[in-house]
Amino acid sequence: MRGRSLLFIDGDLVVRDGALVETTGRPNLVQALTLRVLTPAGSDPFNTGYGFDAAAVFSAGTGVRETRQLITLHLVRTLDGDQRVREVREVRDGPPSDPGRRRWPIKVTVITSDGEAVPLELRIGG
Repeated sequence: MRGRSLLFIDGDLVVRDGALVETTGRPNLVQALTLRVLTPAGSDPFNTGYGFDAAAVFSAGTGVRETRQLITLHLVRTLDGDQRVREVREVRDGPPSDPGRRRWPIKVTVITSDGEAVPLELRIGG
């Protein structure tokens, strides 16, 4: 897996011995895909196709079943946008952790361009 980036933990850059810490390989891919999903669609002025469209999912006024389908649809579109992802193999969701806020735990397995299965654990929504 190609790629290198600065390491983030809980949204903060990591500094060690006065230098920014980098991440590479599988941890870099997991971080990049997680950030792609956490970024609102269209909010990056340099790449307006980047990000997850949570507004389309949670403002649709649909029931639980349809919301799950929309989450899956938008996750596949979002994750497939990374050139290192060959396929989104599985999307499994649990019940909303807080139904009033519509926050959903999601487990996703992607197959990389190298053929490796990489699991992701995400939380989607408010």
